[in-house]
Amino acid sequence: MLNLTPQFVVSAPSGILSGRDRGEELLVQITDYMRDADPDGVMPLDFSGVEFIDISCADEFLTKLLMRIGSGEMGNRYVFIQNANQSVRETLEAVLQLRSLAALYKHEEEVTLLGSLKTPIREALDVILEKKHGTSSEIADALQKNINIACNRLNTLQRMGLVCRVRDGSVQGGGRQFFYESIL
Repeated sequence: MLNLTPQFVVSAPSGILSGRDRGEELLVQITDYMRDADPDGVMPLDFSGVEFIDISCADEFLTKLLMRIGSGEMGNRYVFIQNANQSVRETLEAVLQLRSLAALYKHEEEVTLLGSLKTPIREALDVILEKKHGTSSEIADALQKNINIACNRLNTLQRMGLVCRVRDGSVQGGGRQFFYESIL
């Protein structure tokens, strides 16, 4: 089960994050912070102190961070975005769409997607967000798809860092079953 870890507050002198160099510094700070956090944790990236971020900075830290999470380099550590103003959200959204990536944004109790997902993958994410967790067969039933289709979609979401996958043991008749959990 994933735990909510202390947030990382993205700091910006005078409220502005600009340039690849600043993005690289931010990436190092965030990854160091994540490595010291719970190994099965979800960390909020808090943008409350940021008024503006440029494309270069966002691309340098956010896309690389999400690619590290998706590659498994960070283990079962995940992030989501919160407290970003409209300008910051729009910039993050543009960068994520450009790189065909996605991240979850949470405002109060509402969860939205920043970036891009193909419709079938988005449908699987919506089921996980609604159910919060389930086996691959339970998600397949909810999607009204066969298990292979559901597993492919869930694996894509896992590689994007939008859901957590843990092994849930063997199934009768052979094979293995995975348990998927929403990061929010």
